[in-house]
Amino acid sequence: MSSLISRGSNVLSHNSRAYGFVKRVAVNSQVRWETKVSANGDAKPHEQGSADATDPEAAAMLLLRKGVRKPEGEPPVVNDRQTVRLPVMSGVAQTTTSSRIKIPFEAQTSTSVPPLSGQASGSTTVSVTPRLTDVEEAKLEQMRAAQWETRDILSGVMKRFSAPIRYAFAYGSGVYKQTGYGGASKPMIDIIFAVSHPDHWHALNISQNRSHYSFMGTLGSNAVTFVQESLGAGVYYNPFVEIDGVLIKYGVVSIDTLSSDLLNWDTLYLAGRMHKPTLTLRRDPLMRITKQVNLTHAVRTALLMLPKNFTNEELFRAIASLSFAGDFRMKIGGENPQKVHNIVEAQMPLFKSRYGSIIEGLPNLEYIGQDLLQQDMSPMARAAMVRKMPNNFYDHLVKQGRKSGVRLPPGLGAEAINTERLVAVENISGLATKAIESIVARPALTQSIKGLLSSGLTKSVAYMYSKNSKYRSASKQK
Repeated sequence: MSSLISRGSNVLSHNSRAYGFVKRVAVNSQVRWETKVSANGDAKPHEQGSADATDPEAAAMLLLRKGVRKPEGEPPVVNDRQTVRLPVMSGVAQTTTSSRIKIPFEAQTSTSVPPLSGQASGSTTVSVTPRLTDVEEAKLEQMRAAQWETRDILSGVMKRFSAPIRYAFAYGSGVYKQTGYGGASKPMIDIIFAVSHPDHWHALNISQNRSHYSFMGTLGSNAVTFVQESLGAGVYYNPFVEIDGVLIKYGVVSIDTLSSDLLNWDTLYLAGRMHKPTLTLRRDPLMRITKQVNLTHAVRTALLMLPKNFTNEELFRAIASLSFAGDFRMKIGGENPQKVHNIVEAQMPLFKSRYGSIIEGLPNLEYIGQDLLQQDMSPMARAAMVRKMPNNFYDHLVKQGRKSGVRLPPGLGAEAINTERLVAVENISGLATKAIESIVARPALTQSIKGLLSSGLTKSVAYMYSKNSKYRSASKQK
């Protein structure tokens, strides 16, 4: 008994030291997490997902969740795809614990925006995000009122699930109206449940809601979890479920899988859906920061695909199109070909509200008119921007560059020269698009195939018929 107690105390001591180390790392070196720092130093959470990137608890949670365990006193390892940013310390030089890489320090500490490269300092610019027009303000208020109504309804639906849900959000045309659609009497609402332990969650849910599952439910929670995490994008959907008169399609995903996709763009399956307006149903501290990082990644990727000057609508269309690039359903009639246009046109005030602070906080982007933006096209600025993008996107971009004949050396420390050569390519927009397509294509295909298992043949056919009907309806409107 005494030896058991001793072993237990050693484990507790080790975990305590590990947590303390992770917390110090989270405070002193925030790994690839970026958010706007406002002029007065406070960042208020927004309904659509603003985050405080200086929250050490949220950062520590993520690092602990990813299995960080290092002896106390050992410095963090920085590889060639990690950007470490130190907190702002007035009058103190910014340094890192690694001598292998020179890591630039950035902070947006003022609402005034310096002139972009090649632009006269006296030119007229808008240093802060322009306000919404009166019409857009009125429309936004209507949308938010509808959000509250929808949230109340879906909160009641979620109470019907006994299994613990860590984080949840709703998305799609069932929550936010899109132009070009007829008024469906009972639209299906898409919901994502992020859970800590999928196997345990499915075991509880199968016991409570066996009718929600296809034949997979008979095989048990282990089989369901295997299909969820081994195929597609790590999401298991149960479609055409009616609860209290509300028709829903709910997907179950591990909170780790969701967080990793938002930060690293592993599949862009859920990260891409969260580029568009989403309705948070249950909050989680970890998701506040990862959502904001994902949105910042989306803006930077869209900038690679846009010219020097562009409109708000062009920016938001580029962002909304990311998750559809490479999706085979767009080619075979499984999705409305006008979907991106329909989303942005109907939800423009939400996009402006969602991305306003991010646009204002990026040093290489500014407003030069009410709805006109300009980005810094200098090679140095664009190369620096690419170095801040998700690891998976950077790797795919390098592959596309090599396929096109650009000489990009491999190995540690090659990132600086590689990004400079990539942004110098005339068709960098095309390379970025192909990189996104190569990320999206396989998960989108395998996730759809997985639907035959998770939904069953009958529901899968009904779902594909519904999607194809929208495609035919949109084609007639052309």
